Amino acid sequence: MNIERLTGWLERYFTAWRSNDAEEVSALFAPDAVYSYGPFREPAVGRDAIVRRWVDGGAPTTFTYRYEPLAVLEDGGVAHWSVGFAHPSQAEARVELDGILVLTFDDEGRCTEHREWYATREVRAP
Repeated sequence: MNIERLTGWLERYFTAWRSNDAEEVSALFAPDAVYSYGPFREPAVGRDAIVRRWVDGGAPTTFTYRYEPLAVLEDGGVAHWSVGFAHPSQAEARVELDGILVLTFDDEGRCTEHREWYATREVRAP
């Protein structure tokens, strides 16, 4: 892994989030990947389960995002990320997420293990 590959994967990750396209999501992950949503939620195991949970989850497709690679490891990386989007039911509010990703990749650049920790808050929309 190197910084360019990690950054490229992160850019594709947020592009897939925005499109919510099953094929784009699928291309990010190895067939036996594990996607962990934090320490207290059941992970999605296998690419098909990851894609189904992602696409069926109805993630907002209009949002702002930022990410910063924090470390590159032999077979992975660590990144800080943040996302903001309009609150789904309150016109005067915005939802913000801020988190950390710990990622492991196979030789083809597909994620095999995706671990995330994040916090969510609602703020007054500007």
